[in-house]
Amino acid sequence: MTSSSSIRPLNVLFVTLVMLQVLFVLELTADVTLPALLVKHRSGWLLAEFLGTAVLFVDMVVRFDELHPSRKPFYLAGIAACAMGWCFQFFVHYLDSALMR
Repeated sequence: MTSSSSIRPLNVLFVTLVMLQVLFVLELTADVTLPALLVKHRSGWLLAEFLGTAVLFVDMVVRFDELHPSRKPFYLAGIAACAMGWCFQFFVHYLDSALMR
């Protein structure tokens, strides 16, 4: 497998995680209604986001020297944003499910 074909799924995972982060943050901050699939299975989505962020973090640690120097800061910032977004969502979901109901 070539290096570009092994990176393509990671790029798809990265874009998917960023899109999920944007959707969930918009739900919390703006008047955006998410589809029922995302709302009913929030715990599963949080687990999937955690696993995806962990995969991207490990990939970044392993391949950091191989990344293009101009893309390193964006890759690092994107993974950090996904991790912080996940922590924020987890905290809000925990408060909502444990204290509000």
